[in-house]
Amino acid sequence: METTERWHYWLPVPDRTGFTWHRHAFRGKHWDGRSSATSVCGVRCAMAKPSELDWFQAPTCSECTELLIAEQCGDGKAEQSDTGSAEGER
Repeated sequence: METTERWHYWLPVPDRTGFTWHRHAFRGKHWDGRSSATSVCGVRCAMAKPSELDWFQAPTCSECTELLIAEQCGDGKAEQSDTGSAEGER
């Protein structure tokens, strides 16, 4: 059985208003300090170092979760472009 490792990390990020936060998944091993990226579910997000309170209060994005589960199960329908790769944006 052949497996392919897909790295992702979670980060709480604000919406455009800055008042509502959600925890989205992003492609890569960890946040590298970039100011923005596209989440696994396709949302363009401004990124900054979150506080402990942000981690605690931000709900997890259900779309990111479902897409990652589908990838893990090998459904194939969860393929998203890797627009948040380290080479792509800075």
